[in-house]
Amino acid sequence: MKKKMLFIALLAGVNCILVNAQIGSVGINTANPGSTLTVNGSFAATYKTVTVSGAVGANDYYTAYNGAVDGTLTLPAAITGAGNFAGRTYHFKNTGGKILTVSANGSELIDDQNGTGLGVPSITVPPGYYAFLVNKGTTTGATWELVLVSSANSVPSAESTYPFSAVSTTQRQSCNATPTPSDPWIQTAIVYPQGTIINKGNVLNTSTGAFKAPNDGYYVIQGSTQFDNGSVAGNPNFTWTVLYLVKNYVPGIGGSVLVQSYQPTVTRVFGSSVSCMTYLSAGETVSMASVAGVSAGNKYEVVTSTMFGYKIAN
Repeated sequence: MKKKMLFIALLAGVNCILVNAQIGSVGINTANPGSTLTVNGSFAATYKTVTVSGAVGANDYYTAYNGAVDGTLTLPAAITGAGNFAGRTYHFKNTGGKILTVSANGSELIDDQNGTGLGVPSITVPPGYYAFLVNKGTTTGATWELVLVSSANSVPSAESTYPFSAVSTTQRQSCNATPTPSDPWIQTAIVYPQGTIINKGNVLNTSTGAFKAPNDGYYVIQGSTQFDNGSVAGNPNFTWTVLYLVKNYVPGIGGSVLVQSYQPTVTRVFGSSVSCMTYLSAGETVSMASVAGVSAGNKYEVVTSTMFGYKIAN
């Protein structure tokens, strides 16, 4: 009994050097914590490796996904009142070769700061990438905030840069010629009926030829085509050609010219290319368009057309 009383007295009176409470602050390995919690030493939390889809639990912290197939990890559902876990953080690393999806629960969303002001139901973590999320404490809408998606080599993911590249066309596209350079120029948007090589987020509309910015940011866009009248009746020469990248192109009206390549030339076949870096707001478009004059008739054709690009910065 005496031993028990002595132990209680020690707990009540000794100023422990390992854990010290001081005016609401707690220090570990320090007698003078400068923050609500000060840890003067290493910190460890749960590390777990999973190979299949599943739910993320209250006892999880850092989860490495190493599945043989694509998988989904679902975040916990929001809680109202007691038990609300505002500020809880989760770390995910895709250590395998398949795609990891981190999904919000039910109708909840993840705020990925995509420029639209709306959240997304899930985010993609490609092989070799890491995602860090924090709970916002809300119970509807965007209940989680995406803090970071990154890779060990700092290469941005395709999901955040939206790369696109059209298949170089083998089908000729017929266009209306402009009689002389002094006449109103007839712009024709070049299209890509043979599809794309890559088109993350379906940002390139192959039927209209327009790239649509998924969110605000700086984009690099390049395109090329071959002005080719080898199959046009009479095989007229080109007297001049212009290739553009045009922002917010409207058929019959045009748009804002970002860059153009004008060539005064007298030949039947001529290649041209254009490229630019530009800032686009979410929803704005960029199209590649052509104008040309011919020595006879009112038609010309383009072929081997392609356009590609990607986002480089916010």
